[in-house]
Amino acid sequence: MEKKIKITAICGWALSEEWFCQLVKSYFPNAEVQAYYPKNPESKEEAAEVFHSQPDWVIGYSLGSLWLLTHKSEIPLQTKIILMAPILAFPAEKNLGGKTPLGKLKYQKKMLNSSDDYLASLKGFFDLSGIRQPEDILHPPFSRETLIRGLDFLESASVVPHATQDCIAISGLRDSLLDGCQLKELIPQLILVDGCDHAPNKLLAHLSQYVQEADAPSLQPTYSQRVP
Repeated sequence: MEKKIKITAICGWALSEEWFCQLVKSYFPNAEVQAYYPKNPESKEEAAEVFHSQPDWVIGYSLGSLWLLTHKSEIPLQTKIILMAPILAFPAEKNLGGKTPLGKLKYQKKMLNSSDDYLASLKGFFDLSGIRQPEDILHPPFSRETLIRGLDFLESASVVPHATQDCIAISGLRDSLLDGCQLKELIPQLILVDGCDHAPNKLLAHLSQYVQEADAPSLQPTYSQRVP
């Protein structure tokens, strides 16, 4: 019996682990998939625990991509890193491919802090990014404090483009949160998907197709020294 490939999928901001896990499984039905949302994105201990399972691939989507690159030293050397909608730095002011002004990010945090029902704030973000989750799981999957820690991380964290050198990277040309052309200059191997926004569905579809084509061997586990 062929051994199932093990995939750990790191969620984007405010995404349900259950929903993201099922979405990844739908494109890689023969894989063993686990999804994780970083509860305390700055914590190295949390990252080390996530990678204790020694996955073959790790897929970081949006916030998850920035989290992977921030904690790259904790990822096992044999694990292949895949970045979807990769973030080097989220605020536009950092000039690393993000489109969101810092003031807008701070306003999102203010809305989360001040509103009794912060579902509307999350729905506005999902509408902007093109993410469509089923209505039955649209309710906030995490505490207000956890979500704010994620926004704090997006506001402050950044990585150098060189950190992506040994990663597969895929992004959409119609992404409302990321400038694909600028990212392509910073990440030369970046695959830009025409007609694709920030939502993970088409990115996963393209990744699934990529795996089946001639370049698929580049997704196999490698044991060479990782670029820090």
